[in-house]
Amino acid sequence: MKRLKALKARARYGTFSILAISSDRKLMGVGVASGALSVGDRVPHAKPGIGAVATQAYTNVIYGIKGLELIRQGLSPHEALDKLLQEDPERNLRQVAAMDFQRRKAVFTGALVSEYYAELCGRDYVVIGNMLSGKKVISNMAKEFENTSGHITSRIVNALRAGRESGGDRRGEISAALIVVDTKKVEMKIRVDMHTDPIEELSRRLKSGR
Repeated sequence: MKRLKALKARARYGTFSILAISSDRKLMGVGVASGALSVGDRVPHAKPGIGAVATQAYTNVIYGIKGLELIRQGLSPHEALDKLLQEDPERNLRQVAAMDFQRRKAVFTGALVSEYYAELCGRDYVVIGNMLSGKKVISNMAKEFENTSGHITSRIVNALRAGRESGGDRRGEISAALIVVDTKKVEMKIRVDMHTDPIEELSRRLKSGR
């Protein structure tokens, strides 16, 4: 128990993420913003033709790396996530979402994840967050994604922006990242490792193609 408390204390910054797929199921993306540095190093994972994972709270990147490999091998996101959770003695510190190109989804938030935390699934998306300023962060991200049209990249960034405008990480955000894949290749990978307004910088880089 002392170790669990110590690990939980290290997860000092909030994170909010969205996994989403285009209506024609040709593109899938994962976007994330956090009060921690270089969130793109750890939280977002995606593989062409396979799916996407966001692994956060006290992050374990194995959920992204091995989770996508298990899905590639034929497991559903739910089966893959269940397998990884069973192997993880510190699972109650994790918050994880996974989705594949068939729109199958799986979400887990451990009992020791810092409040305020939430998770919300829609037809074409999953939104999760922890150490947030309040419940509107996740719900407004979902509403923004549902109520906007256009390319999936802009819809994901707009959802992140809605999360920030609803309070976001209760300590503020300093990094963000976006990965978009199609059925065969990585279409886009953008990281903002440290910035006073990382979501707007992510949007700027998206528009400039950098």
